[in-house]
Amino acid sequence: TIAGIRFPFCAMNAAGAWSSTASELRALARSATGAIVLKTATLHPFVHPAYRSLQNPGYDKLLPLVRELAAQAPCPVVASIAGTTADEYANLARAFGEAGAALVEANLADPWVAATLAPWEERDVLRALLARLAASATVPVAVKLPERIGVPYRALAAALAEAGIRVVVARNDFAGLEKLRLEAGAGLELIAVGGIQSGYDVARALSKGACAVQVGSALVAEGPGIFARLAHEMRVARGERGE
Repeated sequence: TIAGIRFPFCAMNAAGAWSSTASELRALARSATGAIVLKTATLHPFVHPAYRSLQNPGYDKLLPLVRELAAQAPCPVVASIAGTTADEYANLARAFGEAGAALVEANLADPWVAATLAPWEERDVLRALLARLAASATVPVAVKLPERIGVPYRALAAALAEAGIRVVVARNDFAGLEKLRLEAGAGLELIAVGGIQSGYDVARALSKGACAVQVGSALVAEGPGIFARLAHEMRVARGERGE
C-alpha cells in the first residue's frame, strides 16, 4: 500500500508514458500494471513547442475518462497535475479526486513549472503550495520532484510533513534514492521513476528505499506487456534467493 491505497503490483507507468490517448490508458487497464497514471493535465489546454511533455487537452476533457477507468480498472487511477499557481493545483487536485482518482501526483518536476510557479526557489512558496494542495485534495497527494531541488531534503521533508503529504515521486538514481531516504527520514513513501528495464531494476529500487516504481521509456518501447514480464522476473529472482 502507498498512502493507504492498495496497489496490486509495485510497478506502474510514468505520467508521460503510454498515457496520451484513451486507447493507451485502456490498454494499461488490461495489463498487469499496479496503477494507471494519467498524462500531466493543466487547467486549460496546453500546447507549447518548448514544453511538449505537458501538452494536453485540459483537465475537463480527462475527467470522463478518469470516471470510466476508476469504475472499471482493477487498479488505482493516479492523476498528474501541473499549474502556474497554488490555486490551480488545488482546483485540479479537487476535481480529479472527486472524479475518482485514488491519488493525485503534483508535478513539480517539469521545467515549465520551474519557469512559472518556481516552487523550489522560495521555501515559503513551496510551503504555501503544499498546504493549499493538502487542504483542497479529497484524496492523498504525491509530489513529483525535479532531478535537483533548491532546498535540502530535510527541509523538504519538514514542509511535506507540515502539509500532511507523505508520498514523493523521485528520479530513479539509486545513490540519490538512498540520499533522499537517509536525509529526509523514514516518514516518506518514495516512488522511483525511470531507469526500469527489468525485474532486477525494480527489486534494486525497492532495496534502496522505494515503495514502488514508475516505468517510462521501456514501457514506450515494449508496451503494457512489460508489467507481466517485470512481475515474472521478480518472482524468478525471489525463487533464486529462496524467498
